[in-house]
Amino acid sequence: MARAGGTGGGLGAGAAHLRAEWGRWWRTEDLTDTHIAHHVLNDQYRTWMRFQQRNKAEVQQNIGLLKEQQKFQRQSQMMSMNMQRQRNRQGRGGYGYGGGMGASPVISYRMMQWASLQMRMGQKEFKYLPVTPSMLHIGRGQVRSRRHWAATGWLLGLGAAWVALWWVSLLAVLVVTLLAVVVFAIVAAGAGRNPRPRRPAVPKLLFIPHDVPEHTELAAEEEPQPFAIREAGRDPRQAREAVRLALKKEKARVSEVLVPEETPYGWKVPVVLESGTAGQLMGILKPLATTLRVGESRVLARAADPNDAALVSLQILTQDPFANPPAYPVRAPKSCSITDPFSIGVSIDGEQTPIVLAGQSALIVARTGGGKSAMVRALAEYASACADAVVVDIDPMGRGLGPLAPVAVRRARTPQDAENELAYLKSLAEARIAALGPTEDNMAVSASAPAVIGFVDEFPELTKRGKAIAIDLMRIGRKSRVTLVVCTTDATEDVMGDAIGDALGIRILMSCRQADVPLVVGQNDAVSKGWLPHILVPSPGDWEIADAGRYYCITPRHREPVLRYVSFLDPATAAVRARERVAAGLPVLTLPAPARPAAGQKPVPPIAAHLLAAFATHSDPEVLTIAQLADYLGAVDPGTWAKWDGKKNRLLMVGRTIQSQLKAAGMTVTAVRVDTLPGRPTGYRLADIQGALP
Repeated sequence: MARAGGTGGGLGAGAAHLRAEWGRWWRTEDLTDTHIAHHVLNDQYRTWMRFQQRNKAEVQQNIGLLKEQQKFQRQSQMMSMNMQRQRNRQGRGGYGYGGGMGASPVISYRMMQWASLQMRMGQKEFKYLPVTPSMLHIGRGQVRSRRHWAATGWLLGLGAAWVALWWVSLLAVLVVTLLAVVVFAIVAAGAGRNPRPRRPAVPKLLFIPHDVPEHTELAAEEEPQPFAIREAGRDPRQAREAVRLALKKEKARVSEVLVPEETPYGWKVPVVLESGTAGQLMGILKPLATTLRVGESRVLARAADPNDAALVSLQILTQDPFANPPAYPVRAPKSCSITDPFSIGVSIDGEQTPIVLAGQSALIVARTGGGKSAMVRALAEYASACADAVVVDIDPMGRGLGPLAPVAVRRARTPQDAENELAYLKSLAEARIAALGPTEDNMAVSASAPAVIGFVDEFPELTKRGKAIAIDLMRIGRKSRVTLVVCTTDATEDVMGDAIGDALGIRILMSCRQADVPLVVGQNDAVSKGWLPHILVPSPGDWEIADAGRYYCITPRHREPVLRYVSFLDPATAAVRARERVAAGLPVLTLPAPARPAAGQKPVPPIAAHLLAAFATHSDPEVLTIAQLADYLGAVDPGTWAKWDGKKNRLLMVGRTIQSQLKAAGMTVTAVRVDTLPGRPTGYRLADIQGALP
């Protein structure tokens, strides 16, 4: 229990509080500017009302006097008329009844003026003078002065009453004094238990203003300032208020902020748009992150309901959701299959991201520092652990797969070598398609016929022909299981050489340009739907990871704009795994054998198989030119068909060789002129080749 006179409550604390309250009252510190403003305005109104009443009384008095004058004149007129009638009856003569002219018109006119003034005064409304700081200062001084006079009067009156009691009875003085002490002790004890500063009620305004006076209760309260969402703690109401104030500051067209949901990484806040589109909200995410005092890319948004365009879900990350990613899996050599799904990272919701590389080309768009190397390393690490896949390393700038480079069965390190390697992969794909049996839609991969995953880094640095070959290969790679993982810093058509960004099965967007987002996602309004890789912050170096490794992706299983993260495989561990897989032996890459003929069917001659494969790679057109056949044959068997490359008689020699091999196979196929092409080049019809088969 606190002792008296202490500060922990009780009689002493109560007495100290009452003393402090008396000081506040004496100095008018218990009154706010709003109290004083109401006093000032009410004083103005009272003064105006007194002036109005005095003026009205004066007008009424003048009107009354005029009425009396008018009445007196009428009475005088009547008396004059009566006297005239009496003279006429007595025969004294006279001048008729014209002895008076009635009330004076001047009096009537003046009465009309005073009545008009009275009406105008009744219509006049009170107009207050705006309360200024100097008026507040003077008003506070007046209130303080009135309080001082009132306190002085009370003290003198009580003192006089106490002295008067001495004349009446000493006992009465003692009783009254004791009662006063008891009352004070009770009040002090109550104040000690709850020492709240007293704040009197604001006096009500005596009039209804047409507008809102400054410093009054009618004035709009100052809007609370936005605050960091971390200050909300785990209180959803405070988090909701933080988001509401931040959105208001950024002038977002939001009609309602719904109840937030706490997540392991921060808050998920549904908001309802007032007008416009979600794209307008996406445009303020960066300043919104600053207002809420979170990381630069830590406010995300996406559509919350496909059936409600106004409902948007804000994700506010108060902490890094990927601070503790899952451990990178350990994979033994030849322990996996390229046809099985594997995860390339974890989502912000804690879910895995499984994909299948077999038959699917992939596009990775990332600017420098976005984490492209981590993603490529994750894909290549898995592919190299498969017993039915091989890795091809293509990088026109020279670095390639880095610590995983030894697992590549083929590699290219210059733009020209990259072009040649892509041409080889395309010919391999075409040969595999040609070798498919009549009942096979796609090539079945195995250790002897592995899938080929070509990693093409720095795609913009490829030659023009190299880009064209790569694009053609990605279009036919599904059937042949020869696919590419293409990395680029720019996904526009000018750089890629063709609009293929939205045509690939796997598309990964890391920190990139905003212009790349709709091209890769394949939707003009991709950003407004929540695809926000352009706000991710690239890493400036190893000392600051920033948002490196974070990405959005589109795969056959993932179509929503969900932030994800690929775990980092450090170079030392990657190098160890590469050595293990090379030591265990890598699958061998060979050209496929021609498809076996059905029972009772004669084998197809090699030249015919090559020609049919060439038609198959072009989707079996009606006719192919010698130039098109020469390009295909040169890629499949360079030793036989590419020895005339660069020579003027290349097409002539290829045409003669085709004819000689057809005759040697016992086939008679006549070349034709292709009239639909400029120059009417020479070519072969598919129907003629099929009809000449033995």
